[in-house]
Amino acid sequence: MGGGATHEGGDAVLVTASGVAAADGDPVDAAAAVGVTYRFDAETWLDRWGDDRERAVAVSAGEQSRSATAVAGSESVSSGPRGPGGDPVEVEAGVVETVPSVGDIGAVGAAVHEYLAEWHEYAPTVYVDSLADVVDATDVELTFRFLHVLVARAQDADARVVASVGEGLPADVVETFAPLFDRVV
Repeated sequence: MGGGATHEGGDAVLVTASGVAAADGDPVDAAAAVGVTYRFDAETWLDRWGDDRERAVAVSAGEQSRSATAVAGSESVSSGPRGPGGDPVEVEAGVVETVPSVGDIGAVGAAVHEYLAEWHEYAPTVYVDSLADVVDATDVELTFRFLHVLVARAQDADARVVASVGEGLPADVVETFAPLFDRVV
């Protein structure tokens, strides 16, 4: 990965501007989006960044599971793969996947992996908001490992990753994460 190598179709971007969400810091308009959020509830993420996409899922850590019922208006999103929290829930703007424990970064990664495999033909972008919140829920080492696997898996799937630093992440931690990304903006 080395901070400059890109795979065909893959790109990893670290957004360092304070207060800027990953999807807001991305100049590319992705048709398929996988949002990983520790900051927003899933519906808020989908309403804000998923409405205008062909396919969208929000993987929300720390939310309690919902019942698997569909809400009218989600014609553009198929019932996605089954995630670690059970059946995904379709809402108006996309699919909601919940991971009840904020510290279960493995379950978050497994849910993202399923959508990268299922939606590979749509060249999805994975948006991670915010790394500071992920570090708070886990630690720097686990977050680094998560990002390393996520970026590698996305590149193998010709997908993109855009991650925002968030608020309050120390500069030395940002410098630790930066080499995992192709670009830092």
